[in-house]
Amino acid sequence: MTNCYLSLVIPVFNEEKCIEKTLKRIIDYLSSKNFIYEIIVADDGSTDKTEEIVERFAKNHSNSTIKFVTRNIHKGKGYAVNIGMKSSLGEYSLFLDADLSTDIKELEKFIPCTREGIDVIIGSRRAAGAKVEIHQPVIREFTGRVFTGLSNLLLGTKFSDFTCGFKCFSKKAKERIFSLQKITSWSYDAEILFLAKKLGYEVKEVPVIWRNDPSTKVNLFRDTIVSFVGLIKICLIHRNFNKFLS
Repeated sequence: MTNCYLSLVIPVFNEEKCIEKTLKRIIDYLSSKNFIYEIIVADDGSTDKTEEIVERFAKNHSNSTIKFVTRNIHKGKGYAVNIGMKSSLGEYSLFLDADLSTDIKELEKFIPCTREGIDVIIGSRRAAGAKVEIHQPVIREFTGRVFTGLSNLLLGTKFSDFTCGFKCFSKKAKERIFSLQKITSWSYDAEILFLAKKLGYEVKEVPVIWRNDPSTKVNLFRDTIVSFVGLIKICLIHRNFNKFLS
């Protein structure tokens, strides 16, 4: 896989109901592309049949490289993203949600950015030209906007959307950013974008089409609290950034 151009990382936790459909959708899309790719299903300690389904699918689609990586512990989505990205071999690595809230076809908008050598490319539901086909409940959209505002204020960044689960990194950016990542909970997006800016990488926001999945595992009250606590942790962990790097 030394000539792999794109790695796709799918963080999962008990996704037996959707993962096969998601993998099929991704492979159907990528089959028309002329670059080598790999798919990494990064597990956050699933207790259902997710691993069994992925392994069976991989065996039945041996023309594609599909890997299942796990540490058999449940630590949070940020942890699954981290182990998946660290396992990836591509010149670019993209992580995307298992429910395809941002469909794989949106990769079409990212490919020109990879050709230009941009190091960090992120999907945004709020950039000009983005479209939300199915909205989240009003309270979730409101807390999301509050989280974005606080993240920018506390971290000194200027992003329109932190939490869209469709982000792509060059190999060099991936290796540096994810080696420094400490947050494993829902605030991991804010930390990796903070690190990207602090490390001096160009970050390109790309408007995407997005749809909410009503079956999401997000617990509004619990995960909102965890996310805001995570922001404070990011500030504390990285308060002396240059010292932290050493």
